[in-house]
Amino acid sequence: MNFAGFDGVRFTTGRGEETWVPGAQTFAGLEQADRKALSDWLDRAGARGIDAAMDLSVRPWGITGAGAVVGIFEAGKDRASWLVVRHGSGWTLARCVDGFVSDVMASLPAILALIDVDRALRG
Repeated sequence: MNFAGFDGVRFTTGRGEETWVPGAQTFAGLEQADRKALSDWLDRAGARGIDAAMDLSVRPWGITGAGAVVGIFEAGKDRASWLVVRHGSGWTLARCVDGFVSDVMASLPAILALIDVDRALRG
């Protein structure tokens, strides 16, 4: 598995509250099949400049009903390039650099394929 090896990250909200995201990457908001899909994709994505995924679900996003929020990190960058969000039975991709948000898709692999296309278009 190629999940990020963080000891943990502390997020501070605009209200001064802090949330600690532990380093262990359990991806509690993902079903087993989705964990496997993410792991397999990360194994292949490493050659394309993706080096980590981090479970950000415990951060206080203010999104009612979000089942999972996964940050996808490019090699050499200390901030997520994309956020993958599961809401109900659908998946959405947010590109962090410009705020682009994809249409809702039916599966995690479809969302991960959007990241592959985005990376290919950006060269």
